[in-house]
Amino acid sequence: MTSKRVAIVLGGTLPHITLIEKLKQRGYYTLLIDYYKEPPAKYAADEHICESTLDLEKVLKISSERKADLVISTCIDQANVTASYVAGKLGLPAPYDYDTALSVTNKVKMKDTMKKNGIPTSKYMFVEDIIELDKEEFRFPVIVKPADSNSSKGIAKAENRDELRIVLQKALDISRIRQAIIEEFVQGTEIGIDCYIQGGKVFVLMTKERRKITCLEDEVQQIYGCIWPATLSEEIEEEIQRAANKIAKAFKLDNTPLMIQAIVNENGLNIIEFGARFGGGESFRIIELSTGFDVINAAIDSFLGNTVKMNYKKPQNYYMENFIYAYRGEFAEVTGKNQLMDKQIIEYLDVYKSKGSQIPPEITSNNRIGVFGVKSPDIEGLFTKLNKAIDIIDVIDVNGRSMMRKDIYEC
Repeated sequence: MTSKRVAIVLGGTLPHITLIEKLKQRGYYTLLIDYYKEPPAKYAADEHICESTLDLEKVLKISSERKADLVISTCIDQANVTASYVAGKLGLPAPYDYDTALSVTNKVKMKDTMKKNGIPTSKYMFVEDIIELDKEEFRFPVIVKPADSNSSKGIAKAENRDELRIVLQKALDISRIRQAIIEEFVQGTEIGIDCYIQGGKVFVLMTKERRKITCLEDEVQQIYGCIWPATLSEEIEEEIQRAANKIAKAFKLDNTPLMIQAIVNENGLNIIEFGARFGGGESFRIIELSTGFDVINAAIDSFLGNTVKMNYKKPQNYYMENFIYAYRGEFAEVTGKNQLMDKQIIEYLDVYKSKGSQIPPEITSNNRIGVFGVKSPDIEGLFTKLNKAIDIIDVIDVNGRSMMRKDIYEC
């Protein structure tokens, strides 16, 4: 046993490496819970327990036995639900209670509340059984998603009723509560918005344009990277602020991060969904590089109930994060990083997978090999650097063969 305060971190994602480091700086003994044997954050933590972060009672038992002072996750929706549940049971600090955590992670409750409070969102319906399709008429195409899944797993687009039956069944199978949402497809530019709510006021920290894979069949809902910040009109920025304020009020959120996904088109702003957390992936890194705002420390203070100093500046450069995907196979390594860093073409390159990881054929956020970032004072410079990087980076399997999917960058 340790004499230090114990912080239990739920989920061994890349951003949680930084979370663990900052918790250690605050004097915590860090215990990571993640069902993978080799998650990225494993070796940053003092200890790793291989259990699912979705198992409420198991995490509660571990937290109680280890006399946890803090149970935290900064960028994983369902892990935040578990953290709120355990905090409520053990009297630990958290930014919101369990009921609120459910309302901002379950897409069924989320959509209903948005509709009731005048938050702009697409038309939708909820389904618990595929038989219900016979009772409804849809304007195709539609988007189908599980009501409660992490990441982009199970999200698909259907162009007709036959396709809808197939993707809906998959979504229902993935959902732990056997519910899915069908919503009208809205054409436009997809953006992400990272905010922090402090003292009842929503501060919009940064926006990004999410770049979708559009040249591969059945995978249009996956992205291969983002451009920070997004290029938006003053009118859209005002709409974002209004919508963010409505979300904070409707869901009774305060002193917490807020991450919003939306579509922008000629009709204005359409909210897809949101989370009471910061965005995953490289959000923590790029927001701090661009604005000076430390999102990981802010997330810790959110859980502890501390006031966060809202000191941040307007971005001076553009950043582009680019995800690395691979064909099916057994992963060994990513090559080219040192050469690209030496030439100052990329700002960083992180690998998510460990050697020997089996890569399935699907392109989802869970199957990303890694990510790299480029920086430029203008958007044209981003693409110049991206093309140079793609020529040099490669993903190698255990047999020495290339397995990187470079075709996705041709979209």
